[in-house]
Amino acid sequence: MSIVRALLNLFYPPRCIFCDSLLDVENAAAGDAGRAGKAAAGWEELLCRRCAAGLPWFQSRCPRCAHLLEAKDAACSFCRGVKYAFEACTALGSYQGGLRKALHRFKYYGQKSLAGPLGTLLHSKISRQPRFSAVQFLVPVPLHRQRLAQRGYNQAALLAGAVGKKLGLPVREVLKRVKETQSQTGLNKKQRRENLQGAFRCCRAFPPGSRLLLIDDVLTSGATAQEASLILKKAGAGEVSVAVLARV
Repeated sequence: MSIVRALLNLFYPPRCIFCDSLLDVENAAAGDAGRAGKAAAGWEELLCRRCAAGLPWFQSRCPRCAHLLEAKDAACSFCRGVKYAFEACTALGSYQGGLRKALHRFKYYGQKSLAGPLGTLLHSKISRQPRFSAVQFLVPVPLHRQRLAQRGYNQAALLAGAVGKKLGLPVREVLKRVKETQSQTGLNKKQRRENLQGAFRCCRAFPPGSRLLLIDDVLTSGATAQEASLILKKAGAGEVSVAVLARV
């Protein structure tokens, strides 16, 4: 550890981004969360052992929709028979516990600084999955201008910037939300799809066959990712994959 970092840790001790507890950075690699360390390099500088161990790094998830699977290689009951416009989807974890709390602070309470550490964790998840290795551009899911004015920032764009920096890939904010939709909360799958129809447009064409990674904070039914992916494919994308922090 450098002298500068040691001094910073002395006066500004690092805290877990999930539960805000003090971190033991020097000794965090040992103990109950050792398996989590293998899944996310650098987790010890972001999460306490308890939160790292609780994050479901090794749970089996459907490669198409990121829904939890009952067993490894089991068929996914959530997306069986569903035709998605995106080819693959991954999620850092489930929308619960410390991850849910961190997302709320990031999204609703103005803690934009969480984009960096959350992006680091999501990058670690993405970089260990070969199916994302051919991605050429990152595209964040946009907010409608009214929502953007209220919040002051688009959390998906900040997250995409952090992930893109880690991957060394450009971020293209080419999607525009042209329709202010009602909240998706409380809507069923069909209502969510209908609510988002015509919500997006793409302001730039991509080279034919481009491989894009759509970035968002949370995926629930997949309706937002589906509509956005359809628009991106109309703009020239050959393949669209999805990466989110949390899967409901």
